[in-house]
Amino acid sequence: MDVSKCMKTKLILAKPECDYKSLLCKIASPMPRQVYIVDDNRKLLGIVSAVDLLKEIMPSYMNADLARSITDGADFLKKQVEKTKDKKARDIMVTDVVSLRPHHQLLEADALIVEKGFNTLPVLDDQGRLLGEITRRDILLHLVNSCLQFEHDDIELIDLSKM
Repeated sequence: MDVSKCMKTKLILAKPECDYKSLLCKIASPMPRQVYIVDDNRKLLGIVSAVDLLKEIMPSYMNADLARSITDGADFLKKQVEKTKDKKARDIMVTDVVSLRPHHQLLEADALIVEKGFNTLPVLDDQGRLLGEITRRDILLHLVNSCLQFEHDDIELIDLSKM
């Protein structure tokens, strides 16, 4: 089956001029894995992930012991975010992007995801325009739905805070 049959097409997009705080808000929206940085023609220029955003505010010398010693971590993080006020998506984004085409097969997508160590890959057309993304979860859901005829109603989420 082609990647185009399983890819997500509702994604978070931003322009290269998008500021750090806006990127932070975008990545905090429900279920985004990353923010895709695109031009006016939706050509993919780069990707910003939560890891990329955290790298910008966490000092390189920070380790778990030092973090434990900070008495007001929330205030520390707010100050670190303020230091990023001049950072833009173009300054943070990863530009060496591994991508797929819509005609690639799911097996190829999964192998590439494993090989490159990503959980999500963008799907681009031949001109480099963003069409969607595919995740390992998308591939697993397709497998479950097409091969196992599994009913999603059988799944029960357990709220551990109530136990």
